[in-house]
Amino acid sequence: MNVLLVGGGGTIGSTVAYTLTAQYPAATVTLADPRTDVADAHAIDLRHSLCHVAHAAGRPSFGDERPGTVTTIDPSADPGRDPVDAADVIVVTASAARPADSFERGGRLSVLERNLEIAADVGDWIGDAEPTPTVVVSNPSDRVTHRLWEESGWPRRCFLGYSLSESARIADELARRFDVSPADVYCPILGEHGEHMVPLFSRATVDGDPVQIAPAEREAILDYVRDVPYDVIGMRGGDDSSRWVTGRGLAAIVSRLVDGGTDEPVCLSTPLDGEYGLEDVSVSVPVLLGPNGVAEIVDWELTSTERERLERAGAAVRRSMG
Repeated sequence: MNVLLVGGGGTIGSTVAYTLTAQYPAATVTLADPRTDVADAHAIDLRHSLCHVAHAAGRPSFGDERPGTVTTIDPSADPGRDPVDAADVIVVTASAARPADSFERGGRLSVLERNLEIAADVGDWIGDAEPTPTVVVSNPSDRVTHRLWEESGWPRRCFLGYSLSESARIADELARRFDVSPADVYCPILGEHGEHMVPLFSRATVDGDPVQIAPAEREAILDYVRDVPYDVIGMRGGDDSSRWVTGRGLAAIVSRLVDGGTDEPVCLSTPLDGEYGLEDVSVSVPVLLGPNGVAEIVDWELTSTERERLERAGAAVRRSMG
């Protein structure tokens, strides 16, 4: 497994790097970040974490695998296309510094203009290399995913905007309400990674059986999923985020891509060209993953309310990009 983390020196990037190296000790991870001192410091620490293979307490967690490598590059210093060509998967976490108004609900849009510029730069850098599955975390992720696709010239199948934290959060809330394990609940979420997310309560199940959730309860659940990442920021402070759920979710996507894909759909943002009646926009829809990214966009039947909300999500994302 060879993963290129663009923005790897940041909070989310370094968390993803740690999660990947902890779960896959033999992985090769490259942190691409112009903040070279910070990226180098993370790389040294991560490299040392792999050296626990040298003693009896740590060796069992590595099995027979030899530790991988963690290196850094400065993408602003024109490192060429080699790091991109070497990667099995690219993860983009690069982002402008978040202003104070980004710490409140709806705050992902506060970095829109600058992060679209960063996406254009990244797209220009990777565009000459061989198309590679690329997972975008930088917020607002639907818009950044779309701009990165436009600038790269790569096939749209390569681009996946991360949104699985919402799926994890709604699983937590439903599990508590139904007093079951999160492993026993299912409720996919389409739409925007933001205010216009669309939980598909029509597909919600508990232990495989459909469940009925009253309209008022649905809105309360949706408000929880919208609010809770900002609650976490409020409790931790503005320099931090809900990075553990993101790191684990990203590691899951990367591993599925490297291992050949998924047999069941997952909901991730990808550029659309008529699917669900939407085009020239990226929002989360059900996709099957393959080794090259999106193997198939799955056509689910939606209720009239769900379809209307998905259309509103697409319109809101498209409108904000000008």
